[in-house]
Amino acid sequence: MDAHLVLHQLHCNGVLEGIRICRKGFPSRVPYADFVQRYSILAPTGVKANKDNPKKGAAEILKESGLSDELFRLGLTKVLVKAGVLGTLEEQRDVAVSKILVMLQSYMRLYIMKKEFKKLLVQKVALSTLQRNLKAYIGLRNWPWWKLFTKMKPLLGAAKRAEEEAKRKAEEAAAAAAEAARVAEEAKKREEMLKNIEATLLKVEEEKKALLDERDKLSEKSEKLERYLSSQLNIFSVFFSILN
Repeated sequence: MDAHLVLHQLHCNGVLEGIRICRKGFPSRVPYADFVQRYSILAPTGVKANKDNPKKGAAEILKESGLSDELFRLGLTKVLVKAGVLGTLEEQRDVAVSKILVMLQSYMRLYIMKKEFKKLLVQKVALSTLQRNLKAYIGLRNWPWWKLFTKMKPLLGAAKRAEEEAKRKAEEAAAAAAEAARVAEEAKKREEMLKNIEATLLKVEEEKKALLDERDKLSEKSEKLERYLSSQLNIFSVFFSILN
């Protein structure tokens, strides 16, 4: 490839002039909302303070990026930047993301190490307790009083179980006594209710007997009245026959 010939051809075709014009102008244009969403990590405080105004948020991002004022312009709806500026912003964004990821990794490692340290600390305490108990056992296993205690310990457990069993039986007996008292109270109430019913029936029988006696008396009076009326009728009939 002939470099001089290639440059001559590019110059004749106007490619170099087009590149010069692009470098003089602002070929890259990004809407404010997209720009803020993409590069808000470069100025999070400023973007948060101007979350309702994307244009001011974009201005804060460009200010924090340290770019020269000659490399960008703020239009009505878009950010206009020169060629290569978006690459610079992307590099700064990658650096910021890398810092956040490194910080996140450090916090995660710190959490894992704290968790592991706590686990090791618990194991250390457990080992210390186990060693202490083993040393105590080795020192006491040939002691006569310790042997006596190991032999008496099951008996103490049996006595405790017997005491618990007696307590349980006493509680069951108390519950049975309470239940019996409740049943006796209900039986007493039912007996009183039965007595009241019997008294009521007796009273009804007496009233019934009095009514029957009264009915018999009325029947007797009715018969006497009928006999009296028939005798009077006979007297009147004789009297009328005499008159005739």
